[in-house]
Amino acid sequence: MLRISERLEKLFGRAFRTLNWPLPTRSLCPECLVPIDAELVPEDNNVIMVKRCAEHGEFHELIATDVAFFEKMERRQYGTGSGIDNPQVDARGECPANCGLCSQHVSCAAMAVVDLTNRCNLRCPVCFANSAVTGKVYEVNLEQVRQMLAMIRSVKPAPAPCLQYSGGEPTLHSDFIECLRLAKQAGFAQIQIATNGIRLAKSQEFCHQAGEAGLNLVYLQFDGLDDGIYRKTRGRALLDIKLKAIDNAHRAGIRTILVPTLVKGLNDHQIGDMTRFAIKNTDKIVGISWQPVSITGRIDYAQRLKMRFTISDLARCMDQQTNGLVQMHRDWYPLSVINPFSKLIEGLTGEAVMGSTCHCHCGAGTYLVVNSHTGEAVPFPMFIDIDPVMKFMLRQAGRLKRYPRLRTFNAIRTFQGLKKYYHEEQAPAGFDFKRFTKFLDGYVSFRNKFPDNTARLADVTKHEWRVMTMAAMHFQDVYNYETPRVQRCVVHYATPNGRMYPFCSYNCGPCYRQQVEEQFSTESAETLEPAK
Repeated sequence: MLRISERLEKLFGRAFRTLNWPLPTRSLCPECLVPIDAELVPEDNNVIMVKRCAEHGEFHELIATDVAFFEKMERRQYGTGSGIDNPQVDARGECPANCGLCSQHVSCAAMAVVDLTNRCNLRCPVCFANSAVTGKVYEVNLEQVRQMLAMIRSVKPAPAPCLQYSGGEPTLHSDFIECLRLAKQAGFAQIQIATNGIRLAKSQEFCHQAGEAGLNLVYLQFDGLDDGIYRKTRGRALLDIKLKAIDNAHRAGIRTILVPTLVKGLNDHQIGDMTRFAIKNTDKIVGISWQPVSITGRIDYAQRLKMRFTISDLARCMDQQTNGLVQMHRDWYPLSVINPFSKLIEGLTGEAVMGSTCHCHCGAGTYLVVNSHTGEAVPFPMFIDIDPVMKFMLRQAGRLKRYPRLRTFNAIRTFQGLKKYYHEEQAPAGFDFKRFTKFLDGYVSFRNKFPDNTARLADVTKHEWRVMTMAAMHFQDVYNYETPRVQRCVVHYATPNGRMYPFCSYNCGPCYRQQVEEQFSTESAETLEPAK
């Protein structure tokens, strides 16, 4: 007979898992990239990865700087994914060999990425894509874009609902606007671009064209509120350009998510300032996607310790710099915590829905409700019992799946049942349970309620309280690499060779990006000089 903890784990994922240190995992030798065993061990309130290569010796790497925070992320897991029904290749060798997408991959994508070009108008020292420095131009044509979009939409059981055009600088692609139209025609619920914002800042007309073509969200490189930071991270002063890009996008009906690359000792002191800036501008900014920098190149352990900035560091800095507005141990959850809600939507709609089943070491997040008039901000965990409500959603999702003919009855029962986990006396005035359920229903019927940017912005502006996403994703490098994370990655690159790759195997480790760009690049001097 299963123990109680095992039965709970079977029902609710790993939320009740007992941790037995050290934690085994698989990694890569940072020298030869051969897969090797690794262990995660607690040491002076840090979590350290220890691994040994037969040829190159032992390596240590900092994974987290707070054991209790790390354990909370480990225990709060809700589903690991059931795999790809139509993998593109059979597994051959150990992950991440023969990648793209193979039968070892267990998560569908929350977001698919298409690199339109490697041309760029900046030369950023921290660019993982190493854009525009190879002496070759990688730029896909419209037919290749069509094929990649069709490939993304064909993934089963659930294609990525969100598409991101990236690069390089995607706005430099000669057919950028047409690429947006193709994505809209393909049926993505959200279309975004990862951009430095230069072209958006230069032309209001360009922003309007992009919005009309289908662009919903600007994923804006945003490293702080001080040009001294940009001179170090991006090679030039850019703050005025960032602010102008946000304003121009908003005038075109497009909202922005700020994307700070966090470098220890460089811009980590501005985490609170960037949070307050986003809260002040909820009409234009939908959230922040924090990205601790990945470490590339051969760097010794002592130097890496000085540079390494982890998710737990972010949570601590956020707590300290916002005077406890977003608390380290109360408010952050692994990104997979929303998976039960995805399952619930699947049960309510009868359609396959992508579930966020990424690994708990990949990232963490929370939601804030922000008053657009006063600037008051309150995290969801202040007034919602997150763990119990997610377990309840999983139970209801199972009931909806077993009894589809009773869907309407069970849907009503579900929303009524949520109320006991919602504490109105602790919620901000005006964001009552009815408003909360409308927020949830917006996700359930997203396509019908928000068919375009106009409808989305109209919904935002009519409410006093707005919801802001706060998420962090720590992309891997060869030092902290974990193959279980790759297998559960929910950000997939689509490429013109007919394959899709998890983010971290595409950009580090075996670095399939180099292989793809080598195959599809042309010799050219046209990689663009940095913008003046």
